[in-house]
Amino acid sequence: MPIQGARELAARLAAIRKGDCDSIYLVHGSEGYLVRTAAEAIASGLAGVAGAERTTVDATGRPAGAVLEPVTSLSLFASASVVMVRNFAHLLTGDEAERLLAGLDSGLGEGSAVVFAASGTTPADKVDKRVKGYKGLAKRGVVVELNTQKPDDLKLWLQEKAREDGKALDAPAAELLVDRVGTDMEALRTELDKAVLFHWDRERITARGLQELIGKSREDAVWEVTERIARRDVRSALESLADLFAAGTYPLVVLTLLIRSTRHLLQARLLWEAAGRPEFRDVRGFQSRVLPRVGKGAYGGGPDDVTTIHPFASFKRFEAARRHEVGELRALLSRLRRADRDAKTGALSGADRVVDEVVLELCAAGRPAA
Repeated sequence: MPIQGARELAARLAAIRKGDCDSIYLVHGSEGYLVRTAAEAIASGLAGVAGAERTTVDATGRPAGAVLEPVTSLSLFASASVVMVRNFAHLLTGDEAERLLAGLDSGLGEGSAVVFAASGTTPADKVDKRVKGYKGLAKRGVVVELNTQKPDDLKLWLQEKAREDGKALDAPAAELLVDRVGTDMEALRTELDKAVLFHWDRERITARGLQELIGKSREDAVWEVTERIARRDVRSALESLADLFAAGTYPLVVLTLLIRSTRHLLQARLLWEAAGRPEFRDVRGFQSRVLPRVGKGAYGGGPDDVTTIHPFASFKRFEAARRHEVGELRALLSRLRRADRDAKTGALSGADRVVDEVVLELCAAGRPAA
């Protein structure tokens, strides 16, 4: 059953909440932000309805049988499983496609489901609609294709996201954001975050207020690089890095700020773990469920302490930290510190080259934690 667009997706999610669930979903398209959030919403909804155990599988280099194992074997913790599968393009062609489809036909237990998510950022994460495996998944389940959204829909989406952050976004302000940023939802979300931060002490975000936001701060830009490195999005990370250099930011300053941002992520993850992993979905939930258990000054206070930076910036660090494991963040921070040492001691020629090389290395090393 094909579904195209965010409006149809909303109807499908509503059906899942009512118990109208399929066992196979394929979520893909050119709008990567929407693909990621939609796949997560579908998987969470399916798990909630069935009381199922959630699992994420990176299929890179793995055969179909290993990818399907979580939904074809009995779990000790739940009677059903919902598995999110990424980087599975190689399973849609040849013999692996036959094995994948056969496994889905014979092995899914009652209440179990598989959500295939492909945001198209790499060849392994991009599906070809012409191949056997794609056609087989479409025949057996629900295909959700999410491409570039209409500007009018994006304006409404921005206003909804602003409300979730406790702000009222005027219609002219939403229109201004779309006009200036374009239709890329990742970029729009980033700009909205900046607007919320800028209007922290005001209830309403207006077009006039947005006019005061000229460009992005150096810290904002470096935070974008940090998040993209953590997601292993090499192209976007290097593009943001090039923008920083073009704006005249010295490479050693970039490294210093990358280290600070990564330290904030690690601190947030450790504090969230120590607090018992409290759930939160928005700023209000963060303020009511996380901050009271964390307190301020845990890491000495000041700009290097994630608990004493701007409240909205702190929320964004905690929000992002949930997607990454402690070991991953420690390794990332360690490698950035070595790069900082190399750049300052001249172990490698050119500080800008050191920064470029470490970003490439970090994006290529390992994969994001589930």
